[in-house]
Amino acid sequence: LEQKWINEKGEKFVQDVRQTFYLMDSNRDGVVSRKELRVGLFSYGIKLSKLESETALTSADADESGEIDYNEFLAFCGEAGSPGKAVKQSLL
Repeated sequence: LEQKWINEKGEKFVQDVRQTFYLMDSNRDGVVSRKELRVGLFSYGIKLSKLESETALTSADADESGEIDYNEFLAFCGEAGSPGKAVKQSLL
């Protein structure tokens, strides 16, 4: 999956998404919970209600595990071009 996005958007895009994911994964368990997503986005200036954060998580959570792993996050951000744009699109 990374190679697809490297080919389409470049190495810097993938590095930025990876960095954003690991910054949001505050407990370092390899997945981002709804709370981590909400707090992480807040640190980027995106303020979501609990319902909005649940909607964004559901949009990104392809395997419906209740959490977002790195590949899900990369796919979610890749289509939109950035985490912020992906979240905004998921709320429309």
